[in-house]
Amino acid sequence: MDGRACVLIVDDEERNRTLVRAMLRDQYRILESENGAAALELLQRENVDLVLLDVMMPGMTGYEVCKRVKEMQLQSFLPVLLITALSDQEQKNMGLQAGADDFLAKPVDRRELLLRVRSFLRHRAQDMLIRLQLKKLTTLQTAKDEMLSLMVHDLRSPLSGIIAHLSILIDELPEGEPREDARAALRGADAMLKSLEESLQIRLLEEGQLPITRSSVDLGSLLNEAVATLTAVARRKGVEVSTAVEGQAKASLDGKLVRRAIENLLGNALKYTPGGRDVSVTVRHLLDAVEVDVADRGPGIPAELKAGMFEKFGSVEAKKGGARKGFGLGLYLVKLVAEGHAGGAQVLDREGGGAVFRVRLATKAA
Repeated sequence: MDGRACVLIVDDEERNRTLVRAMLRDQYRILESENGAAALELLQRENVDLVLLDVMMPGMTGYEVCKRVKEMQLQSFLPVLLITALSDQEQKNMGLQAGADDFLAKPVDRRELLLRVRSFLRHRAQDMLIRLQLKKLTTLQTAKDEMLSLMVHDLRSPLSGIIAHLSILIDELPEGEPREDARAALRGADAMLKSLEESLQIRLLEEGQLPITRSSVDLGSLLNEAVATLTAVARRKGVEVSTAVEGQAKASLDGKLVRRAIENLLGNALKYTPGGRDVSVTVRHLLDAVEVDVADRGPGIPAELKAGMFEKFGSVEAKKGGARKGFGLGLYLVKLVAEGHAGGAQVLDREGGGAVFRVRLATKAA
C-alpha cells in the first residue's frame, strides 16, 4: 500500500488537473474529481490528507464543496486550499467563510504549490498526533478512575472495621499511654477514611453522578456541626475559631456537601494560621444566595496565585516551588460543590493580614 500522503484535486477542467498532478505526483498519491458531488463521494471512501479545490465549477461551486467537506470532517483537520483566478477580496472572504484554509492563485506557481501543500500536510500530521495523544490520555483517565473506584470500594470496608475496633478498644482501655496511642491511631484511620470519601465525591461530582440534593437546611446548625469536627485541631494549635450567621436562618442547600466544603475551608485555615491567632467563619443568607466566608491569619495568597487556588491538585507551596502540605483536593471539592449550587469560589485579602476564602451558593437550582 502506498504510504505517501494523499492529495485530492477537484477541478472541472482536465488540463488544470493534469498540470497540478504533474507538479505533485512525484511526492504524493493523487486522486482526482471533475466536480463537487464526485469529490464528496470519493471522500467518504478514501483517506485523503489534503484537498485542492477549484472555485469556479458548474453545478456545485468550490465554496459549497468546501463547506460540505468541513462539515464531513468535524472529527479531524482536513486542509482545503482553494485555487482561484479571482482576486476580489469579497470572493476570498466567501472562501474563508466556507472554511477554506488557504488560497492559491491561477496560474499556479509550482514552488508555491509544493510549499503550501507541505506546510498544511505537516499541520494535518500534527493534528492527528494530538488527537491520538488525547485518545490515549482519555483511556488512561478512564483506567485511573476505575482503579480509584476499586481502591475506594476495597479500602472503605476494612478501614471502617479498623475504626470500629479501635473505638471499642479505646472504651475498654484505662487512661494512660496505650489509650492515647489507640486514639492517635483512630484519628489517623478517620483521616484516611475522610480522604477516600473525598476522592470518591470529587469523581462523582466531576462526572455529574453525585446530584445536588437540596433541602431546607438550618444554617446555624450546619455551621456548628462543621466547626465541631475541627474543634480539637483548633484547641491543639491554640487558634480561636469564631462563627456568625447573618440573615435568614434557613436555606435550600445540599447540607452534607456544603458542610464538607466548610470543613475543608476551615481545615485549610487552621493549617496556615499560627497559634494564638484567630479564624472566623461567617455564613450570610442573601436575597438569592448563601455566602460562606472562612477568614484565616495565614501568610495570605499572592495575587498571581489566587485564580488557581481551587484547581485540582493545586497547592500554594508547589506553585512557589516548595514542598506540598497536601494534595490540593480539598479546595477543588469546595469549587465543585459551589459550581453544583450554581455558584463559585474565590480568595480575597483579609484586613490585618491573612486570606478570606469565599464560597457563593445559589439557593435555587439553575
